[in-house]
Amino acid sequence: MEITPKDSANIEAYVNQVQEKDKVDAAAEQPEKQQNKADTVALSNAAKNIQEAQKKLEAIPDVREDKVAELKEQIENGTYEIDAEKIADKMLKDSLFYDLT
Repeated sequence: MEITPKDSANIEAYVNQVQEKDKVDAAAEQPEKQQNKADTVALSNAAKNIQEAQKKLEAIPDVREDKVAELKEQIENGTYEIDAEKIADKMLKDSLFYDLT
């Protein structure tokens, strides 16, 4: 096939069109790359306070060994006193609370 000057004009138009498309595609990709690099995370003060409180709570032991030892000693010595009225009040309050919910 022989390319004549008439055909070369069509080829140039096609090449220009492809080059323009490549430029548009490249320009469209650049904001995506920039946007991906610009992604950041910012925690609010409330979230930071919650994280700090969680760390402090994790540091607190589940069992207060000093309190357990004190009560154990009182029981062994016979000096541990039970306040039946206080226990009954607490039981009634709990019962009423759970009945309402």
